[in-house]
Amino acid sequence: MTNIKLIDENTDLSTLTLHKIDWDVVIKNVPYQVVRIDGYVHSIGGRWGDNDYWCYPLNEEPTVHNLAEFSPYDPVCWGITYAPQLYHRHKWGEHEICRTSGVTITRNGVPFDDSAHSVAMALVNIDEFRSHPLKLDCRGYAEKCIGRKVWWRSEPAVVSSFIAGQACVILEPDGIDQFTVPPEFAKEDREYYADRDVKTHILDEHIWWFRRD
Repeated sequence: MTNIKLIDENTDLSTLTLHKIDWDVVIKNVPYQVVRIDGYVHSIGGRWGDNDYWCYPLNEEPTVHNLAEFSPYDPVCWGITYAPQLYHRHKWGEHEICRTSGVTITRNGVPFDDSAHSVAMALVNIDEFRSHPLKLDCRGYAEKCIGRKVWWRSEPAVVSSFIAGQACVILEPDGIDQFTVPPEFAKEDREYYADRDVKTHILDEHIWWFRRD
């Protein structure tokens, strides 16, 4: 049976083994470092089981005073803002009043994805973000994905940039001159891949993130 063991003023931190976790935890605009501390389980059950996760401000050294028990289900705070607006749209000589969806997914309070057409769709996307291969719950996920090799519509590609606020990436062909125009667009008047690269959402089903070669 696992025993509860807490950190207190009598704990000698110099004798402890701290394993840093790269989660992007932010509390009241202050980034925190999460660590696992061998032998110091503060709670049992829930998502973390025998929970030996602790945290302290990222810009400080851990002390018995700033270490706190870490128990949230998600390291990152995913949220939704909903503020639809009406706007003017002028096209082909017509004047029309349209409406935005007003749905934005936030990550630690910062706009992350504006593509959802409804709150229900945003909730589904958040569930997918939680387990996404880009490890969106970690610090530096956008920078770390640059150069990642993927498959785009079964052709080799590489991620050249991440677009903040849109949850999109730019993919460039890797080892081939240009992506093949998909059959459904083959009869289009314009060249589908006129700019050689492609911009697409990170939940696009045509991306396979686990290319090994």
